[in-house]
Amino acid sequence: MLGAIVQITDLQTVVVDAASEFLANPSASKRTWMFVEIHTDEGLIGIGECSQSRLDAGVAVAIDEMKSYFIGKNPVGLMHGARQHWLNNPFASRIRYAAVSGIEQALWDLTGKALDQPVYVLLGGAVREDIPLYANLSQATQSRSPSDLAEAASRAVADGFQAVKIYPFPQPAEVTFGRGVALTNQERDLAESRIQSVREAIGPDIKLHTDWAWAVTPADAKEMAHRLLPYDLFWIEEPFREDDHAELNALRRFIQPRLAGGEQLSKLISFRELFENRALDVVMPDVKWIGGISAFREVEAIASVYDVEVAPHNMSGPVATASSVHLSAVSNNFLSLEYGYAGVPWRDELVNGTEIVENGTIPLPTAPGLGIEWNGDAARRLSVG
Repeated sequence: MLGAIVQITDLQTVVVDAASEFLANPSASKRTWMFVEIHTDEGLIGIGECSQSRLDAGVAVAIDEMKSYFIGKNPVGLMHGARQHWLNNPFASRIRYAAVSGIEQALWDLTGKALDQPVYVLLGGAVREDIPLYANLSQATQSRSPSDLAEAASRAVADGFQAVKIYPFPQPAEVTFGRGVALTNQERDLAESRIQSVREAIGPDIKLHTDWAWAVTPADAKEMAHRLLPYDLFWIEEPFREDDHAELNALRRFIQPRLAGGEQLSKLISFRELFENRALDVVMPDVKWIGGISAFREVEAIASVYDVEVAPHNMSGPVATASSVHLSAVSNNFLSLEYGYAGVPWRDELVNGTEIVENGTIPLPTAPGLGIEWNGDAARRLSVG
């Protein structure tokens, strides 16, 4: 197919229910994975992921509205013009950003396949051969009890992961997201018990990440960060709303662990403001939400100017994970990639087993494009409609 002139013939979306096995996270009852396929006259199919769960219907409508722009065009090199065309409005919605994110990933996949090159080669070449993962344990237990979390963390470490992440505080489905209400003494004690149990289970050498999911006030964040010092947290993620730059800056200067966040952001200016206000040590852009692979690269480049490390947010299916692997491979300020540990048992079916996780890492694929083998039939069998 190298050098062939390829034309886009159709864009199709498929949504699968990824929540049936999400046991620990009460907010996961609405979790879906949404994929966009770009079909061509040469039989090549490019695949991208643009999951928004509760907003998937709107994303599907947006992609359908964009379809006429792409049909008949050669996908090779179309990524940049497409993003400029659809996201040049400063008021572009999160739904539109997600739609473009999925399409843009699929265009990179198609371009790599047409040119017979992995995406990371098209991005300038890899600087690492294996992508280190950290295990997000939100799917891995029947409950969030300290003992269950400790057991799940032990399993992840036995599987080779060198870092794990837990949610120690009330999660979005249990409280109002970004609630701004002080923690109760019971919530403080339970959070510490969860963290203590996991640290004791994994030992001192495994990194322990904590996602606070906007569950605390700035005052509580300082108090709990000090209280949790004995457990050597590697980072504290999103303790409260990320638009409160002054409070984040104050917290960052106060605490010992890294301060991480930014997963909810879409627009480049929002990331730039975070960096300019020195509000983060680690930024967590999500390739499904920020406009795709090219937008991610722009965020990463600006982050490097401010000495901010990059750890892609990736509670995603195998397609966004593949995109994030390629991005992680070429990043000079990459830290680690999130991976949903012990998720849905049929995940591999979507890509015919071509997502390889070995000892807590994903080795770089050598196949062209995103390097995964998309199984559209399996996706449609699992589709929610």
